[in-house]
Amino acid sequence: MSRVLPYCFSEEEIARLIAAADTLFMTASCPLRAQAVRLGLVLLYTAGLRRGELVRLTVGDYDPMAKTMLVRVSKFHKSRLLPLSADAARGLEAYLSVRRASRPETLTDTAPLIWRGGASLRGYSGSAFGRIFRHLARKADIHKANGQLPRVHDVRHTFALTALLRWYRAGVDVQNKLPFLSTYMGHVSIASTQYYLCFLEPLSGAASGRFAQHCGKLVTSISKEGE
Repeated sequence: MSRVLPYCFSEEEIARLIAAADTLFMTASCPLRAQAVRLGLVLLYTAGLRRGELVRLTVGDYDPMAKTMLVRVSKFHKSRLLPLSADAARGLEAYLSVRRASRPETLTDTAPLIWRGGASLRGYSGSAFGRIFRHLARKADIHKANGQLPRVHDVRHTFALTALLRWYRAGVDVQNKLPFLSTYMGHVSIASTQYYLCFLEPLSGAASGRFAQHCGKLVTSISKEGE
C-alpha cells in the first residue's frame, strides 16, 4: 500500500481556513461554534496537535499564568506540557472570555475546551471535527494536486515542516533541533518525527540551499578534478 503524501498548507491557506471558520452558522444552542472551531484550527497549526488530542483538551488543561497546554496521556501513553505561541494564547483567552460571558457554566476544569454547544457539555468527536475541517477546506477552495481535500492530519505535517524550514532559514543545526521537535510533538523517538519530514517544497529548496552554502565549493572542486 503506497503512502499518502502529506499536504503542506501555506500561511495564506491557513488564513483562508480560519476566515471560513468565522462564517460558520451559529444558533441559540451553539452560540460559539465559529469561535470554537477557529481556536481548534489555531491550536492544530501552532501546536502541532493530533486531532484526537485537540478534541480531548479540557478547560483545565490550559494554564493562563504559564501560557501552557497540558496534553494528557495520548498516543504512546505519554503526556506533555506545551508552551503556546503568543498568538495562540491570545486567541485562546479571547475565546474563553467570550464563553465566560455567554455560558459561564461551561467553564469547569473538566469541560471540553473545543465546546460543541448545546445544553450539555459536549466536545467534538474526532470524526465530527474532521467533517467540519473538510467543509472549511472546500469553502476555502483548498485542494491537493489530485483534487482531493486535505486532511486534518496535514496541519500537523505542516507544523513539523514549518518548524524545520524556519530552522534551515535561521541557519541553525537542524539535526540538533530534531529532538526538541520530537518531544514537542509527543513522539517516542526522532524516527517517529522523521515520518512528518517529507522532502517537499519549500523544504527541499531550503535544504539544497544549506548544502550548497556549506559544500558547494567542495563539490565544484571535485567536479573540476574529474574533468
